[in-house]
Amino acid sequence: MNTNGKPVLEIKDVSKIYRAKAGFFAGSGKDVVALDRISLEINKGEIFGLVGESGSGKTTAGRLIVSLEETDFGEILLDGKSVTGLKGKRLKKFRSKAQMIFQDPYQSLNPQRSILDTVAEPLIIHRLGHANSRKDRVREALRSVGLSPPDDFLYRYPHRLSGGQRQRVAIARAMVLDPEFVIADEPTSMLDASISAQIFNILLKMRDELGVTQLFITHSLAAARYLCDRIAVLYHGRLMELGPSDQVIQNPIHPYTKALIDALPKFGHSGERKRYGTLLTRERENTHEDLGCNFFPRCSLAQEQRCNLEKPILEDMGNQHHVACFLSQS
Repeated sequence: MNTNGKPVLEIKDVSKIYRAKAGFFAGSGKDVVALDRISLEINKGEIFGLVGESGSGKTTAGRLIVSLEETDFGEILLDGKSVTGLKGKRLKKFRSKAQMIFQDPYQSLNPQRSILDTVAEPLIIHRLGHANSRKDRVREALRSVGLSPPDDFLYRYPHRLSGGQRQRVAIARAMVLDPEFVIADEPTSMLDASISAQIFNILLKMRDELGVTQLFITHSLAAARYLCDRIAVLYHGRLMELGPSDQVIQNPIHPYTKALIDALPKFGHSGERKRYGTLLTRERENTHEDLGCNFFPRCSLAQEQRCNLEKPILEDMGNQHHVACFLSQS
């Protein structure tokens, strides 16, 4: 991993709130805080993992970075330049540098377009090359993701490919522009373990041989540990823990990170075996929902007098390991 120089991507105090829609039952809805003052730095040449359950806000973070949605507060920078609120030509230029691989290849690929047309589309949008040179670049992109010989795939349609092959096409489409930053949003969640491992190796190749910096979004700590240089753990829009992958998983500090580790499958053991036991079997009532720690209702270690009244901030525990938990500070 090459982490020299300034971060490729900086997320500074970013928040995203989905407002409740007014209607016949106006007032019955509630605003959803998808991200709450998130700050991250992703270094050049690393794979950075963003880990959390469904609804944690991790996909929202990815969509904000590539400007598929707009932030409500805060700023996002690529190579030190703000990309928040870009429009028109500036947005188009930015998207040639930052690409996204979506979770579901079944939905992200147009069933009416051939693989050639699908992978060549970004080249056409950005007016790069001509018909023959574009076809050559498509061939090279397909070859780089293991779809070889590429001519066997150029004129196929998505319905004639397996799930793993479709996801490889999605990666090829993202890589055909030679981006410097790629977001992979749960790229293997719909694939079996053996195919997932192949996709992981493609992402590692992108980092090691092409120097592509990546944000890997996942619900799986096991996948993040295999693939990522550093991990950030996200819960209900707030950062809980951040640090080198091995350190976060081998020496977790936040009760939520420990609960995620407890949830990992334990092969060779029958019944429930919890190493940490930090997750309550039944949520407690949270009378100060907007004030306290987001994990307070589910945390078996929470301090009633403090955890439901104050929001902890990320504190440096040493060795690049940061935790947002009052228990770690005591």
